[in-house]
Amino acid sequence: MEQQGGGGCCTCRGNPRFKNGMPDEPAPSADYYRQVAGQIRAFAYAARVPEVRRDLLDLAERFDRMALYVEQRYPERRGVLPPHGEVK
Repeated sequence: MEQQGGGGCCTCRGNPRFKNGMPDEPAPSADYYRQVAGQIRAFAYAARVPEVRRDLLDLAERFDRMALYVEQRYPERRGVLPPHGEVK
């Protein structure tokens, strides 16, 4: 496998900026994860292939669980904006 050369900085390739080893963007809130789950469900309901619908609904459920986890573990992250360039 050959390495690609001259790829530029990480942010040019879509990776987040880092400051002191941590991403320089706010962590997603529980509301953000719920919003994404809702969007995934909308795609699922529009899907015509049953397997795709089931997989999307499973993914939406994972996002709902992540929202619950964030609420329980990090209550201070309520109302935090989603990462830059993401769903609003």
